[in-house]
Amino acid sequence: MTRPLHGLRDWLLQRLTAIYLGCYIGFMLVYFISQPQPGYRQWHALMTQPLMSIASAIFILAVLVHGWVGMRDVVLDYVHSLQLRLTVLTAIALVLIATGAGALKILLTTTGQRL
Repeated sequence: MTRPLHGLRDWLLQRLTAIYLGCYIGFMLVYFISQPQPGYRQWHALMTQPLMSIASAIFILAVLVHGWVGMRDVVLDYVHSLQLRLTVLTAIALVLIATGAGALKILLTTTGQRL
């Protein structure tokens, strides 16, 4: 990919992940508002469905990508020292990877899978 299109790709990733996040959160809001008294059983029944597990895994990935693109752009704009920029970006990447791994572990545990 050429350099001028690099920003377009980031912009598009940010917008597409935002649309997916909005749709997923909207669905969850409608689902739980429509339940008379949502509780653990309804939550577990919903999350153990294969389609919902896949949608939730994509949600986790979308949150991580959205966060990475946003934080990376902020760091590139405001941190001018190359060494500090690399350190901050590495720390952000490690936190996002750890968060994603933890969320995936929770999702797999909920659906009865093992790592």
